[in-house]
Amino acid sequence: MYRLSKEELKNIIKLDPYHKDRQSPTDAEVRLFLREVDYHCPLCGKELQYRDQIKPEQKLFEIAHIYPNSPTVEQYVNFKGLRRLGKNCESYENKIALCKECHPTQDFHTTAQEYIQLVEIKEKCLLESELNAATRDLYLEDQIELILTKLSCVQDEELSELSFEPKYLKNKFYINEVSIKRKIKNYVVEYYPFIRDILKEMDGKNGFHQNILAEQIRSCFIKINDKTQDKEIIFQHLVQWIKNKTLCSSNIACEIIVSFFVQNCEVFYEISE
Repeated sequence: MYRLSKEELKNIIKLDPYHKDRQSPTDAEVRLFLREVDYHCPLCGKELQYRDQIKPEQKLFEIAHIYPNSPTVEQYVNFKGLRRLGKNCESYENKIALCKECHPTQDFHTTAQEYIQLVEIKEKCLLESELNAATRDLYLEDQIELILTKLSCVQDEELSELSFEPKYLKNKFYINEVSIKRKIKNYVVEYYPFIRDILKEMDGKNGFHQNILAEQIRSCFIKINDKTQDKEIIFQHLVQWIKNKTLCSSNIACEIIVSFFVQNCEVFYEISE
């Protein structure tokens, strides 16, 4: 079997427009790289930055190329035909923060499977950035904070008198989406009448209109759905969006609100037969 020589590979790389001279990331880019992986190595989970870190030599991370800047012969052959991120190897899309232990392995001993894994991790990071950008400037009614507050301190007896049988949910999920469907259904059964009654009581008072809130939730869903149809991701991003807009400390309260609007038809499309 013919094997490329290093000199032949060097000539091939020169003709490949994806390959560019190495460029160091800016300080701003480094902060973004760390933030998108939540300050933990996406391959092993090690913390990449901590509060007491002062000296440069204490740095726990390095910015790695996903597709190598200077691939070995083995890497070039193994990665041939696989998707590459960004316009060139120095693009932001082709770099990611890794711990110092994982970076050398990624640079010189990556298999095709490991390369694809890191591509997929980066694609999730990029999708999250796109979702944040798409929903950042969307407005959310201030009065939703009152509903979240009431949800955070609701008593069992306030819910026990209410009962609700979810409708329409079965038309919004495929058979392999059991987990997210079950979570939403449980919230709807417990809390839908409670939230419905609060909204009815608030509607038309102090400038609050339930229809406007519903339209805002719907707009956010549509923006997210344009980027991904993964219902788990859509649900979690809607939860985080409400949490960020209201500074609510309860993740569960925000999940309950999103579940209400799934049942109320603002979130998720019905699946056509």
